[in-house]
Amino acid sequence: MKCPYCQTENREGAEFCGECGKPLVAQNTCPQCGHENPSTFKFCDKCGHALVATTLKEPPARALPSSFVKGRYKVKSFLGEGGTKKVYLAHDSMLDRDVAFALIKTEGFDDAGKARITREAQALGKLGDHPNIVGIFDMGADKGQPYVVLPVMPGGDVQTLIEKAPEHRLPIEQAIRIAKDVCSALEYAHSKGIIHRDLKPGNIWLGAFRHGSLRLVLHAGSSSGRIADV
Repeated sequence: MKCPYCQTENREGAEFCGECGKPLVAQNTCPQCGHENPSTFKFCDKCGHALVATTLKEPPARALPSSFVKGRYKVKSFLGEGGTKKVYLAHDSMLDRDVAFALIKTEGFDDAGKARITREAQALGKLGDHPNIVGIFDMGADKGQPYVVLPVMPGGDVQTLIEKAPEHRLPIEQAIRIAKDVCSALEYAHSKGIIHRDLKPGNIWLGAFRHGSLRLVLHAGSSSGRIADV
């Protein structure tokens, strides 16, 4: 077995290098039970505790834009990035409120694709203020790149909720309540000709209203939504 540090060949079955003394197989100690796991594991294979925080390196600092739309939306922090969008926490200086500013990725989009995003956002805006669907505050283009402005959902997403739950399982009462709210959102969206194509815990967000009721992310520019007959 070759040492990954000094490249010395060691005999079969050796756990530490005979030349430099370093471990031949990288291990990841579980912070919950102390069990040693292979470095590639994300969860402890003894107790199920998450190991991601101990194996992932801290990402480099991200250079943030100062604002969008001629200074109206002042960027406060970076919230996250998906396959179709980058989302920033911003302050709407016109209406004096914090918002989620989603900048839609358009790499590879032709003019027809960009026009479709605009049509979808306009149609989604007509859904109204359903209690279980994330609405749209504003939409447009900044320097040629389309964006949508959404309310900030301070409760986080259901995926994170599951990851933090004991044994990654939600209490049955909470799971049923989430399922009911999701069904309510989908039923309403379907009645308006909108089909959700990416239903998953990461697209279900919890608000600070109504004691943690949820809202389904279903907005333009995401693979999560499609407008029928648009």
